[in-house]
Amino acid sequence: MENKQNLNDLIEPLQIALNLEKEGKKLFLQAASETKSSLAKQTFEFLAKEEDVHIAKIEEFYKSVTDSEGSEIPDIEESNADEKLESFNQRLEEIRSEFKPTMTDVDAYKLALDFENGAEDYYQEKYDETDNKAMKKFYRWLIIEETMHARLINSCLKFVEDPVEWFKKRSKN
Repeated sequence: MENKQNLNDLIEPLQIALNLEKEGKKLFLQAASETKSSLAKQTFEFLAKEEDVHIAKIEEFYKSVTDSEGSEIPDIEESNADEKLESFNQRLEEIRSEFKPTMTDVDAYKLALDFENGAEDYYQEKYDETDNKAMKKFYRWLIIEETMHARLINSCLKFVEDPVEWFKKRSKN
């Protein structure tokens, strides 16, 4: 019975995480379809694809944990979140002349940011609760990914709200 409880302790947060990522994907696809600017559309489509990556990782973990009844937890590679963020910011620089923000874009970014921050908080809570090193590593990976998404959305918000200041700060890096 103890083993069953331990298995449930491992998989229940993964089920919640899977639902979070699926809801995030729906939110981003809806935002992409409703936004008027090409930048916001590209941002939300990118984030929806990112959620697909997270869903696949969580499903892989879930299957491994359940198939092994909690005795095998796969290792996860390091996140390349910083590279993805830099690539996205370079794309912002390339499209600056064609970008005209709307308030609905700002609102959509703020909603997306709230969602990403909530997911990050959840993963941090699960990270803090577990003693299992492999699960900690997995939650750490998710936290890094969600942090990158929040940084990406914040970058878009700053770009939309004050492009001149965004470029000044970008040129200092």
